[in-house]
Amino acid sequence: MPLSTESHLWQFRPSDAEFLLQSLLGTSRTFALAIPLLEPARRFQVGLTYLLFRVADSIEDAADVPTSHKLKLLSTLEAALHTAPELADSTCFSGMWPVDSPVEQLMQATPRLIQLFHELPATHSTVIRRSLGGTIKGMQAFLAGSAGTDRQISIESLTDLRLYCYSVAGIVGELLTDLFVLENPCPNDTAQDLRQLAVAFGEFLQLINILKDSDGDLSDGRIFIPSGATRQAVTEIALNSHRDAAKYIELLALWNFPADILAFCRFIFLLAEGSLDCLQQHGPGSKLSRAAVQDILQKVQASPAGADL
Repeated sequence: MPLSTESHLWQFRPSDAEFLLQSLLGTSRTFALAIPLLEPARRFQVGLTYLLFRVADSIEDAADVPTSHKLKLLSTLEAALHTAPELADSTCFSGMWPVDSPVEQLMQATPRLIQLFHELPATHSTVIRRSLGGTIKGMQAFLAGSAGTDRQISIESLTDLRLYCYSVAGIVGELLTDLFVLENPCPNDTAQDLRQLAVAFGEFLQLINILKDSDGDLSDGRIFIPSGATRQAVTEIALNSHRDAAKYIELLALWNFPADILAFCRFIFLLAEGSLDCLQQHGPGSKLSRAAVQDILQKVQASPAGADL
C-alpha cells in the first residue's frame, strides 16, 4: 500500500483513494484535475482536505436553508473533527441539495470523510483541523451578519470581502503550505514568507470565482461584490494577489519543493490566470473552454518543475 512520506505507520486503502477521486470528479472540475498531479500520499491528504472544506462550503451555499440551521451544521462539522469518528453522526448534512446531485452525494458521505480524517497522521490532522476550524468560524461570522435579511450572505465593503476571502481561501493556502513544509522542511523565515504569499494565492483564486459567478450568486441571494464597489476595484485586488501568487510558486521552486507540488500549484494558478483573462475579454459568466483547460494541463505536465509563469 502507498505510504506517507511523513510516517511509515500511516497507510491508506486504494478503495478510499478511489472514493476521494470520484467525489472530486463530481464536485470540482478544477481540483479533480489538479489534485491527481500530486504524488499518491499527498494526493490523498489534499483530496480529503479539499472535500472537507467543500462540505463546509456546501452548507454555506445551500439555498432555502435557514441561517440558524447552517450555523448549527457548521458547528456539528467542526465538532466531528475533534471527536472519535464513530461519534460523528453526520446524517444531518443530507437533504439540502437535489437528491441525485454530486453535492448531495458528497454530503451523505460526510461520515466517511470524517472517518478518513481521523486516520491521518496526527501532524497532518492537527493542521487541517486548525485551518478548517478557522474557515468555519469565518463562515459563521459572515452568515450571522446577514441573518434577518433577505440575503444568504452580503459583503458590505472591500475590507470585508478580503476578510471573507481569507476565511474561505487564504486559510486554505496557509494550510496547504503547512502540509507541504511538514514533509519538505525549509528555514522558518522562508516558511513564513510562503504562508504570507499563500494567503494572496488563495485570495486570487477566490476573487476570480467571485468575479466569474457574480450574476448567479446574486440571483441566489449571495452578494460578494459590495454595492459601493465596482467590478474593476475587485479586479485590481485580484491583480495584486496574482503577483504574490506567482511569487509563491517561484519561492517553492527556489527551495526545491517536489515537482508534484509545483505542478499542482502552477496548474491552478494558470487556470485562474486564464479565467481572469477570459473575464476581462468577455465579462461575467465567461469561462475557460474545456480545450483551454486541457491545454494548460498539458503545458504543466510537460514541464511540472518549471517556475516560469
